Amino acid sequence: MIAEELLHFVWQFRLFNQLELYSTDDEQIKIFQVGQCNSDAGPDFLFSQISIDSREWRGHVEIHVDGADWFTHRHHLDVAYNNVVLHVVYQNPVPVFREDGTPIPCLELAPLINIRMLEHYREIMNNLHWIPCEKHLPQVDTMYKIQAMQRMAAVRLEQRYAQIQELLVETLGDWEKVLFLQLCRSFGMKVNAQPFLQLGKLVDLSLIRKYKEDSFKIEAMIFGQAGFLADVEKEGYPKELADEYHYLKTIHGLKELKVFEWKFMRMRPYNFPTFRLAQLLALYGQAPYLFEEVVHCNDMTDLNHILTNALPASFWETHFVLGKISPTHPTGLSESFIEHITINAFIPILFSYGKCMSIDKLQTRALAWLEQLKAEQNKITQKFNELTLSAVSAADSQGLLQLKQDYCDQKKCLQCSIGLSLFKG
Repeated sequence: MIAEELLHFVWQFRLFNQLELYSTDDEQIKIFQVGQCNSDAGPDFLFSQISIDSREWRGHVEIHVDGADWFTHRHHLDVAYNNVVLHVVYQNPVPVFREDGTPIPCLELAPLINIRMLEHYREIMNNLHWIPCEKHLPQVDTMYKIQAMQRMAAVRLEQRYAQIQELLVETLGDWEKVLFLQLCRSFGMKVNAQPFLQLGKLVDLSLIRKYKEDSFKIEAMIFGQAGFLADVEKEGYPKELADEYHYLKTIHGLKELKVFEWKFMRMRPYNFPTFRLAQLLALYGQAPYLFEEVVHCNDMTDLNHILTNALPASFWETHFVLGKISPTHPTGLSESFIEHITINAFIPILFSYGKCMSIDKLQTRALAWLEQLKAEQNKITQKFNELTLSAVSAADSQGLLQLKQDYCDQKKCLQCSIGLSLFKG
């Protein structure tokens, strides 16, 4: 048996013997236009142009693996299929009719498709490799690899745009709040992204602006809302924060998370949520209207200047968590972490705002920043590199992450330029 998706691919790219095509009623068929692939309800290919027995038809094409599927899917009762001019099947051609009772010519593809292509497709789709085309990727032309990365990078930005649109609805169009939520998720990395996002939704940015001249109040307020001040026992800075939070909670009616929602296990101290939260608050302490500043950054040098000047309270020079002293360490945002939040927060926000407001220069700037940043190094990009698919910029590495997640893992090879090249080749 063959997948219907593959039949769509075969029809769209004419990967079958087109010499002397005949319908099951022995009428000669000529294909001028295969039509537009339709991913919505209705026939599979729209506005096709076909000659049947020397008579030209303009209409739709419906494709099935088994001819009887026409009735199984109840197309014979659906007026949307009255404009179908050709029924294309892999096997079992049976007489089918439109809703108005008129018959539809049928083309059987099984005898017309190269069996080696089918075997190649099954081998790629049924293997258990890291990616389906792992054995074949080194032989793929570089052009197709570049096309795949570029397309996937664009898809990833569009996906981020859709996520940001949802946050805009949730925040009633508050771009400052949306950027804060994006940063919260980014500061949480993969492990603590969700509690960071939940905290971000609890935080009232107007209070951060109210206390912008008093970083101690900001830390007390947000660390308290994060749940980190619930059981402070020792004297010193943590106890002072807890006392201040009790006061702020009373006058502002603050809500908080439970401390058990945060994860510390098997993490580098620099990624502890307490330390990352201190850095995030330092950033907003010096730039309470951060979104406005980011939009006016002409290049990444301006953005880096804002980020590198954000330094938490001196307490964090000897602490990664509130209750334990650590050796003295730097507290500023590292270069690699700045790149991380630029890729995952600032660039998507800049692109989305530009698209939402139809400001082309902001979209262009976002893409330029992504191409200027060096490629991310992680298990996925390293594995692709071993398979000769190498990322040069962050745009490439973002494309590879999208490719693996939404295409390779889902085996959507027929929607990927690399997969297309393998099956067409």
